[in-house]
Amino acid sequence: MSGRVHLGAARRRERDAVSQAAEPAEDDAEDDYDDRTTTKKVLVVSFLQIFLASFYYTIVLPTSRLYAESLNAPKHFDGFMVGAAAVGSVFMNPVYRLILAKSIAGTMHFQVACLQVGSVLYSLAQVAGIYELLIVGRLIGGMGASLYPIFQFIAEEVGKKHRSRVLSNISGLGKSFGFALGPIFAACLAYVDFNIGDLVVDKETNPGWTVAILCLFQTFLIVTTFPRRGSRLIGKEKVSPSLPVATNPLPLREKVLHWLTLALCVVTIAIANGFISAWQIATTTVIQLNFKWSVQSSALLVGGIAFTPAFVSPALGKLSDRMEDRKILIGVTMVGILSSVLLFDYGTPIPYLIGCPLVFNAFSAQAVFALSLSTKVAFISEVDLVMRYVGCTTILRAGGYVLGTYLSMNDLATAFVAGMSALLLGTLLCYRRMVPN
Repeated sequence: MSGRVHLGAARRRERDAVSQAAEPAEDDAEDDYDDRTTTKKVLVVSFLQIFLASFYYTIVLPTSRLYAESLNAPKHFDGFMVGAAAVGSVFMNPVYRLILAKSIAGTMHFQVACLQVGSVLYSLAQVAGIYELLIVGRLIGGMGASLYPIFQFIAEEVGKKHRSRVLSNISGLGKSFGFALGPIFAACLAYVDFNIGDLVVDKETNPGWTVAILCLFQTFLIVTTFPRRGSRLIGKEKVSPSLPVATNPLPLREKVLHWLTLALCVVTIAIANGFISAWQIATTTVIQLNFKWSVQSSALLVGGIAFTPAFVSPALGKLSDRMEDRKILIGVTMVGILSSVLLFDYGTPIPYLIGCPLVFNAFSAQAVFALSLSTKVAFISEVDLVMRYVGCTTILRAGGYVLGTYLSMNDLATAFVAGMSALLLGTLLCYRRMVPN
């Protein structure tokens, strides 16, 4: 009898030991998931894809107004022409979701092909003498400029512990280099001017040819580096038992607050991107028309300011290792409000030139950290849906380009202050909810 009692006690102790050992194992699996990352080569190609998309957006800025005028396009046509790329980007997001489910590398190849074809059509508009072809080229090229596939890939492959830093480096630096080198290349290419039969290669058409050539190099890098498998999340309810999910359904009130927080993150990304586009085209116009600077000088200034996040983004990425994303988001939003005040017309360019780099860095940081927060606040089953909405925010770039061509300096500065103030209020209201799940 005593032997049976001891045997039962031993079995109970064994079960308890197994149970206690299983709990840390499950915690370790979740820690491993949050601590994961991908290879540096893949991150470099991801950086170059974001760079290429951003470069495509901005290389046409210094000459877009002159190109449209040379083809007798209507007034303010340059804003619609530049912004058409954002419309094409949003239009393709549902298609990219289907392609991503099959092959990540295949999605990247399709994007590069769209960028290449659209850029060639943009340059051929001069030979055809049809300004509508500018819109067509920008629409097709914009289909390849969507960042949704890259953001979806990073959200899947990089854990929450590293995601803010990786996004600051990949997205922040990629956009910074693209936004900066686009106008700078345009300024340098303004001196390249020759004819090949009826084909004219000059400052208006050079942007298209440049992007088309860069696409060849990116194609080679994708072939040799990027994974060919499909997405781990799209079309899959759950990837593996080790992935963290919402095990208990949230009460209705908590669910509403959760989705309102995610919506705020998406809206922040949309407004920040729209304001970046508005600033880019408005500043180019202000410098050329109000300050009477040349095309080359305006391009170098806008490009130089757009390059400043290359220094700020890595610093903020390191700061995110020690400070919560929500605190950084509040800080950069306050900087955006204060620096927007310097963009009013004070009769001298000095306040405007001081405010521009501060505003641009604030908007850029907002987009990065709101994106990082959206992937952390969302449960794993919600990441795919959230990334689709983030992909749709690109449409605000089109609105931003149009807004920048129509509003005066004072009107645009007022819009910046009002928009940033509204985002700051929303962030403070949702502050408690802006934590990783």
